[in-house]
Amino acid sequence: MFFSTLSSSFSSLPGSSHGVSRRRALKLFGAAAGIALMGGKGAYALPEGVSLYSWEGTALGAPAKLTLAHHDQSAAQTIVTTAIHEIERLERVFSLHRANSDLSILNREGHIKRAAADLIQLLSSSLRFGDQTDGAFDITVQPLWLLFSEHFASHPGIQVGPSETDIRSALDLVDYRKIDISNGSAQFAKTGMAVTLNGIAQGYITDRVADLLRDQGINQVLVELGETRALDDHPDGRPWNIGLADPENPNETTEVVELVNESVATSAGSGTVFGDDGRYHHLFDPRSGKPAKHHISASVITNRATTADAMSTALFVLPPSQVADVVQRVGGIKAITTSPSGVKNRFSS
Repeated sequence: MFFSTLSSSFSSLPGSSHGVSRRRALKLFGAAAGIALMGGKGAYALPEGVSLYSWEGTALGAPAKLTLAHHDQSAAQTIVTTAIHEIERLERVFSLHRANSDLSILNREGHIKRAAADLIQLLSSSLRFGDQTDGAFDITVQPLWLLFSEHFASHPGIQVGPSETDIRSALDLVDYRKIDISNGSAQFAKTGMAVTLNGIAQGYITDRVADLLRDQGINQVLVELGETRALDDHPDGRPWNIGLADPENPNETTEVVELVNESVATSAGSGTVFGDDGRYHHLFDPRSGKPAKHHISASVITNRATTADAMSTALFVLPPSQVADVVQRVGGIKAITTSPSGVKNRFSS
């Protein structure tokens, strides 16, 4: 996802690198490595005795960061350790790269009994988002991702995508309505179907960690685990300022949004591309079987990161004529879409 925190006064953890693997990152940045005290004296007008701490690592392959205010570093360390354990637990459920994750078992076997409650909850939410977006949000597009990934990997330098015949074959396996969920189990209606939760799981994990911290009485936290959620305002009394990254130049921001008890997520085709020219990306239109091309980015601000994550994916896929209706139908969101020519359109409900 594409966003950056405007935090020039924030310090990063010593030795941090987004180039390390997740397992290495958690070892490096987790409980043993500790948290970093952010900013020097005078960097923020913080309440007396309160300091700002940060932890950096990765979650589901994306850069991750927790920023929290606390009066005691040892207590802050304990809080961060608890959050890391929750991230690790949820990755064991949702990861496509772990053979024994609940999601991998479902994809491999076509069914799973007594699945983790988090998987059943997220699958159920995904089906609801599919209904609310007229099918634009569809977690069963994984066969398309595999088709395009394998096509470009096996044809280095090729400039054209898979054949129409191959796309139609993969599309025959795409339909979120053909997932049956009942009694803590999930099953596909067709052999060969597969699910990806990449368009919603980071938001869900962000919410779970944020809710866990709030349940422990921790407020004034910024949780960035692939998506961003702010609990209350910044400790110095202002909103948390989040820069929306330029989809064509992720190191630059196009505008700043202010968050207080809100979340933001951005989907952009430039996040993962197949081939050399950038025409083919990972955000597939489940109706055509091809990468969506109506927008170059879609950002959503709402109360829950799960909703922001799923809706940014759906709005990216939808043609401009349908975006406003879906925003109104879902309710409680603000959205910004950017056209290929750079025109921004704003929606709210």
